[in-house]
Order: sequence, then structure tokens, then C-alpha cells
Amino acid sequence: MEPNSTAALARLAAVQNHLTIQPCFHRHAIHNDKPTGPADLARERANASFKVDDMTEVIFRGKENVDALNLAFQMIQRDPDLRMRAGHHHDLTRAEDREQTMRQIARVVELRKQIKDPRLAQALFTAMAYYSESFSMRIYVHEMLFRQAVTLFGSPEQQDQWLDDINNWRVIGCFAMTELGTSSNLRGLETTSTYDRATNEWVIHSPTLTSTKWWIGMSGETATHTVAICQTIVDGENHGINWFIVPLRDGKTGKLKPGVTAGDIGHKAGRQGLDNGWIQFTSVRIPRLNMMMKWASMSPEGEFTPSPNPVLSYATLIPERFTLLGGSQVILSQTLTIAVRYGAVRRQGNHDEQILDYQTHYTSLMPGVAFIYALNIVDHELMTKWNEVAGYAQTDAGAFMREIPDQHGVSAGFKGAMSWYATEVLENCRRACGGHAYSSYNAIAGLIGDYGVMTTGGGDNVVLMQQSARYLITTLKWAQEGQEVLGSVSYLNDYKKVLSTPKSTIQDARDLLQHEFVIDVLTWACAKKATELGAILAEAGKANFDQAWNTNQTELVRLADVHSWRYFLILYQQGINRHKHTPVYGMLRKMGQLLSTLVLQRHLDLFLEEGYFNGSHAKMVRQLFLDQCKDLRKDAIPLIDAWAIPDFILKAPIGKYDGNIYPAYFGTVTAAQQSFDAPAYWHKHAHPMLNGKKSCKC
Repeated sequence: MEPNSTAALARLAAVQNHLTIQPCFHRHAIHNDKPTGPADLARERANASFKVDDMTEVIFRGKENVDALNLAFQMIQRDPDLRMRAGHHHDLTRAEDREQTMRQIARVVELRKQIKDPRLAQALFTAMAYYSESFSMRIYVHEMLFRQAVTLFGSPEQQDQWLDDINNWRVIGCFAMTELGTSSNLRGLETTSTYDRATNEWVIHSPTLTSTKWWIGMSGETATHTVAICQTIVDGENHGINWFIVPLRDGKTGKLKPGVTAGDIGHKAGRQGLDNGWIQFTSVRIPRLNMMMKWASMSPEGEFTPSPNPVLSYATLIPERFTLLGGSQVILSQTLTIAVRYGAVRRQGNHDEQILDYQTHYTSLMPGVAFIYALNIVDHELMTKWNEVAGYAQTDAGAFMREIPDQHGVSAGFKGAMSWYATEVLENCRRACGGHAYSSYNAIAGLIGDYGVMTTGGGDNVVLMQQSARYLITTLKWAQEGQEVLGSVSYLNDYKKVLSTPKSTIQDARDLLQHEFVIDVLTWACAKKATELGAILAEAGKANFDQAWNTNQTELVRLADVHSWRYFLILYQQGINRHKHTPVYGMLRKMGQLLSTLVLQRHLDLFLEEGYFNGSHAKMVRQLFLDQCKDLRKDAIPLIDAWAIPDFILKAPIGKYDGNIYPAYFGTVTAAQQSFDAPAYWHKHAHPMLNGKKSCKC
């Protein structure tokens, strides 16, 4: 047979294969059997290697908390002021979303006054955070950002003055930091607070268009007060930034106060129920005591005392960045639940495979599943430490000052590294659901929109990663000078010993399953990059420092990324060690091992460039990653079931617990369609085209 004929036959066979009716088409389109999804999910659950309830109790820290959360979900589903009253969440207008969100906040505030059990009160907040990102962020602005600014920067007398009103929502607060022209460059902020000795007042002013406070949550329509960060001017001298409480609206009428101009930012990529806004101050006068005075102060006699350390002005940003781990869990756990269930229900292929069994599919999703568990464990470790440090602000100023630099370095690196990876996980989930994830009714698109702000809000990630890198370069310099460094950078005390082993001692893949071994590898990478970059910057000197920094910016960001993941894995192991007595410890450890391999794989080029790994080591890492993903895939459904998210919270028919996704999806779409008649625009625009007179062919 001629070669051309052989090629033609091969092409014909390929076309025939594509046109052959596949088994899944036989089942659903021809035989009209029962859908396979429910049976597939039931089998996945029956084959679980652990008890889902045991894992759920680890996630939520005990059976009592799980029971409280389930009750809170039930409260939402039954309460007309908390749940959607009619229609679909994704069909709300911005105004309707805003009103619904504020109605939910008012109801939660009311219920918390009635609820006697603190555990249930906290569970209600958690459940509502899952139900609505707009609710979560809108209440967070007041109860976290505004309140924490007062507790961290306010004197005891100021806390007595404000906290009761804040806790009981007799004022509604927002957090005015970012500006139109400066964003996260806090040192460049333009809003001023100038002391007027004649009246013993501060004069808050926005001198330029670019000084307009921008993206301020709750300022667009709601907040009565803000805590604003301003350049502090006394007798013509700028004393840097400090925090000031400024009234915005009348609490009875909702009208803006004299000198305050504020408006709404408008339609955003997500969180439409949150009224992000802008604020301009025109010589707004506030009492002297409205300056937060725990660290800096202005006496009745007009004597200004600056903060003992400028970094204290940024302290409130630390817990804001740490809370990203909790917020990421809420969004990622929902998105992964939808994507993993869909992957287990959807079948396609020559043998009618579950698409979750394809290597490209499970390798894109299973690291994300492990990641949300790590976020959960590390979040608890971080916040326990932060609460200890924040307590020092009230009891031991010296200890607070000693701890803040490392807390700031960790928060900057974690916020950048973890939110960047979270966005990868979200995109993987969207792709894993094919075209159905493009539908708002399957929730993933909305969750991605809601999460998008995380890589810029609270500080742009690139800026924060450089702050983390600067902290590493600085502490390495201290270590080189003989000072002991503590916390997340303590390994730099032994940088010479670490670097004395220039090549990996790895023997086989089993080494990579040992937590201590992986940490040693990452420690070497951090020490290597920090010493190299530190030497380059030192050689540049002050005159050429900025140029040298910019020339090495991407490697500095990489240094911060490796360092952050290293410490993240340490905290994860530290956290799961608290669960050694539980039946699910083995699974928790397995997920940590997968994450460790993921981190090594993400930075293989670094290890190969530096000669620390050779080609066989790199192959070993990559193969181990594939094997670990395949192994964890066996428990994919039980692992996402353990997050115990009800269907009405997910709001995604393709992620339904029972697996019967297609009737639910079709029903959701048809219920949203108001009419099957031709729309008005059809008659206006389509009809004339379709019914125009034929042109004459004379």
C-alpha cells in the first residue's frame, strides 16, 4: 500500500473513532438509565480510608464546634433575613446585593445579643462568611480593621471611650488607608492631619485628587466613622503617619458630615454587596483626643511625642494579612468541593472514566485539597501566636516591640506567597470544570471574582514579598555581625554550617517524605540566596543600592517565596503534631508530604542552577509528586466532604452532595429565565433585519 494511502486510512480511522458513540453517550442519551453520579460519589465515600466526621472535627477544632456550625447553617436556611428570600444570588443587582448584605449584618448583630452560647455566636459568623463573601468582608471591616486599629493604637482611655459603641454597632466604622495615587505606598500618603494649637484640634485634609482615600470598604454608603491614616503635621514639621478617628456621617440621618465628601466606587469584579468607596476631607476638624495615642501622643499643652518605632504605625496590617489564611479557606474549600465532586461525577473517555482519574486532572486538584488543610492548621498556629503578641500591646510594650518585626516579616511573606498559590488553585478548579465553571450559577466564577482582591488588598503582593526579602537580608546581616536572630529567621544564625553542604544528600524518594529533610533542603536554598543577594546589595553600597535591588528584584521575590513556604511547612508540622492522637493524623501527614514535594517542584530550577540537585534528583521529585497526587486522589471526595459545606451554601448545582448534578443545573438555569417569549430588543433590532425587503436585481 502506498504511504499516502496508509496516512489517509489512519486519518479516516481517527475520524471514525471521534464519531463512534461513546459508552457515556450510550448510557445517558440512548438508554436513558439513571445518572451515574450518585452511585460514583457513594462508592468514593464507601472507600474512604478515614472517618469523615473525625476529619471534620479536626478542621473545626472539636465536635462541639461542628455541632454549633451545623446549627448555624440551619439558622441561616430558616431565617428570611439571613438567606436569599427569592430568586438567585447571582441575579441580584448591586443595590439589591448591598441591601441584602446590610440586612444580614443587622440580623446577625441582633441574634448575637440574644445568643447566650459564645460558641454558637462564633459559628453563626463563620457560617455567614461561607454564605456570603460580601457579608464577611463588610462585617470584617468594622469588627476587625476598625476595631483592631482602636485596640492597637488607642490609649486605655480611648478604648474605654470607643470600644463599647464599636462592639454594639452604635457606630459603623471603616479603615481609610489606601489613596487614589499611592495605594500601598504608606510613606507616600498625602492626606494630612495638621494640629491647630489655637483650638486644640486636628485638621484633616485631602490636598490633591490623588490623596482621595480609595477602595475604602463601608465608606461608600454606610460607615459613620473612619480611622484614617494621615501625615501628621505639627508646627510645620511632618512627624510621619498616625491614625485618627474621623466622623463621616450623621448616625441618625446618614448624611455626610461637613467637610466630608464620599461616594461609591461602583461595580467591581466581586463582592458587590460591599460598599467600597472614596473619601475626600476638606479641612475637617476633630478633637485632639481623636488621634490614636497608645504609641504617639499629643498632650493638652500641645507637646507631640512620636511613636518609639515607625513600624508600629503598620501593626494593624499584620493581623489583616494573617486573616487571609482564614478567608482563603472559606473560598478555596467551596471551590474545591465543587470541582472535585464534578470531577468524580463527570465521565468521559474510551472506557467511560471519571475525569478525576485522569492524571492531568488529579494533579491539578489534589495539591489544592492538601493546601486548604494546611491553611487551616497554619492559620490556627499563626493566630495563636499573634493573639499572644497583640496581648503584649496592652501588658508589655517591650515584648510587643521585640516581636513585631518578625510578625511583620511573616505576615508579608505569607500574604504574598499563599494568596498567589491560592489564585492558581482557583484557576485550576475553573479549568477542571470546563465550560460549566463559566456559568455564574455554578459559583466558581463568582468565588474567583471575590478572591481577586486578595493579591492586592492589604498590600500588593510584589511589594510585600520585597518587604519580606528586605527583612531576610537585614537579619542575615545581623547574624553575620554576631547578633542572634529569632523567630522565622532563626536558621540564619547557622548560615555558615548550612552552606557547608553544597550538594543534596538525598539517596532515594523516601528521604523526601521526611519533614526534617525537606526543611533542611529549603533552609539551604534560603541561606544560599540570602547570602548571594546580601553580598550583591552590600557591594552596591548606599549610592547604588536601589539600582542593585531592582536588578535583582525577581530573585529577591523568589527568596521571600522559598522562605515563606519553608516556615509554612514548619508551622503545619507543628500544628498537626497536636493531632497525633487522632485517627486522621496519618492523612494530615500525607497531605503535608505532598505539599512539601510541591514546594520542591516549584523551585527545582533553583536547586538545579545552584548544583544542589542533579537531574536524577529532579526526576525523583517530579515522580514522587505524581505518585502522591494519585494516592491522595483515592480520598478526594471524603477530604472535601469533611469541610461539611451544605449545598445551599455552595450555590453550585454541579457540586451537589448527592451527585445528581444535571437536573439541578438545568433546573437552576430554567428557573432564572423569566420568559421564553422573544425579548423587546429582538423586535427592535432582529426583526427589521429578518423581514427587510429583498433588493431589486433589475
